[in-house]
Amino acid sequence: MSKTARRQISRVLGTSCLAAALALPTAAAAAAVTQAPARQHTTGVPAQTPPPPPPPYKPPASEPNSPAPNTPKPVQPNTPNTPASPGSQPPKPPGTPSSGGSSGPATGSPSKSQAPTQSPAPADAKKEAEAKIAALNVPEDVKQKLRDGLNKALNAIQDPKTPAADKAQYTRIVNEINNTLKVIQSPTTSPADKATYTKLVRGINEAVRLSQDPKVPPADRAVYRKLADELAMATRDLQNPTLPPDQKAFNTKVLEAISDGLLAVQNPTTAPKKKEDVAQVQRALQESTEALRTIQDPNAPQQAKDAAKKTLDDRAASRQNPKYLEFLAEVKRYNPSDACLAAIDSRTAQAGWPDGSLWGLTDESCSDTLTTAASDNSSRWNALFLCVRDNAFSTCSVYIPQD
Repeated sequence: MSKTARRQISRVLGTSCLAAALALPTAAAAAAVTQAPARQHTTGVPAQTPPPPPPPYKPPASEPNSPAPNTPKPVQPNTPNTPASPGSQPPKPPGTPSSGGSSGPATGSPSKSQAPTQSPAPADAKKEAEAKIAALNVPEDVKQKLRDGLNKALNAIQDPKTPAADKAQYTRIVNEINNTLKVIQSPTTSPADKATYTKLVRGINEAVRLSQDPKVPPADRAVYRKLADELAMATRDLQNPTLPPDQKAFNTKVLEAISDGLLAVQNPTTAPKKKEDVAQVQRALQESTEALRTIQDPNAPQQAKDAAKKTLDDRAASRQNPKYLEFLAEVKRYNPSDACLAAIDSRTAQAGWPDGSLWGLTDESCSDTLTTAASDNSSRWNALFLCVRDNAFSTCSVYIPQD
């Protein structure tokens, strides 16, 4: 090669290297590293060095190609078929609670999803509950009934003949009774709430006791067990601190009426005298409980919620029902005692109009009033009074005068 040619090549190389050094110093450094792999760890520019290639991967045909080698940070492909990394957990089936969520079963209803299904240690559950029952501010006979109901529930849990679904219900019930007893004894619970929760525990316990009573028909026992479970879950929901005050007040009113009705329907001095009437009151209490649980269930269809709300609104408004007020005015014509009027008012609140009102009219305190009313042939309500005196009151609504 001639001397002139070598001089031209040197001039071109010198100029291009100087331009590259001024315009892209890091690129030059990267080029130097590429040409001298042995000095790769001492160049001082690892941030611009291409990272190691990702693990071998063959993407599906529908995925884009792997990124170019000079991409600053290669994107790992999103591969649903890539095997799980060591220690990862397989996907859970739909409806399975996450590890950080509720420990209860996924039932589709939140009222039960937080309730554990594993049986508690019977001795521990009994000891804990009995200690709390002993501390309640109620008469000793009430405490004894609470102990009796608790023992029946724990015996059912331990009985190998009890179906698994029934055991789960009794377990939820015992746990919620224990939790509510804790709330009752908490110094931060208001006196009004303590009184409400004590009443509700008594109602739940009464339903449990009836669900294990051999004198109660099996079909009715199943109804009482379900009623105890629903009432226990509704009592738990009532303790939710995020529940709006107006909703809490409404729910409290409904639950107290249900609990009072459960107690009254079994009290020998207030219970209906005929089995048909007991069944009718039982249906009314169950209807109210299920309606409240439907309203509290976020998974319930809106149409079901609306129907449940109407049921409870109608029940709550029973004592303002025009026909009830007309009936009450007619009863007052026969000089009832204050106890009689109180019985009619209480039963109407518990079971609604007309069944609750007619139930109240059969109370012993209304005996003279009913006799006098039934003998008054001049009243257009006479047929109703005669029916209540002589038959099951649940069959008498057909005799309510119509406008």
